[in-house]
Amino acid sequence: MTKTLRLFAALELPAPVLEQLAALAEALRAGAPKDAVRWVRPEGVHLTLKFYGEVEAKRVKDLQAVLTEAAMTAGPLTFVLAGVGAFPNLTRPRVIWAGVAGDVAALKRLQAAVEAASVRCGFAPEDKPFNPHLTLGRVNQPLRPQEHGRLARALEQAQTPPGAPFTLDALSLMRSELHRGGALYTRLFSVPLAI
Repeated sequence: MTKTLRLFAALELPAPVLEQLAALAEALRAGAPKDAVRWVRPEGVHLTLKFYGEVEAKRVKDLQAVLTEAAMTAGPLTFVLAGVGAFPNLTRPRVIWAGVAGDVAALKRLQAAVEAASVRCGFAPEDKPFNPHLTLGRVNQPLRPQEHGRLARALEQAQTPPGAPFTLDALSLMRSELHRGGALYTRLFSVPLAI
């Protein structure tokens, strides 16, 4: 049997940003209906650029080449946390996220380079446009109408904590292992962003 790994490419966040996101998630949890959201553990928050899904372990070397190529198209990127929202929208939330502001145009170019190199290497193209975000939680379905309203109000009132700008300077291939208590993430390798 061929061994497969659940993989994605991401920019990892520094500890102070993870602490800010944990505080934000805690504030949202306090305003949200009990058990309405499966909150992501702070150490599990990444700026995901490409989700590969189940990949044969022997293809990790291919992905290292792909991500090294893409990392050469961008230098370090600087962001601040900016806003809270939900996909697809606040009235029918499925994913709760925090946004980023700053080098977003350069981030989109980097993601396009990751996508193009991945497709050339035989990986399936994304079926949705890239929308940079940091996933804080996933909404349990279905919610009753009053729970939807309470969650929407919590999201509308949420404010991202003020924080210093942060710089991300490496592109990582991450492994995701699904467990009952949530996913566990392991960095398989990291390459510097280096124009």
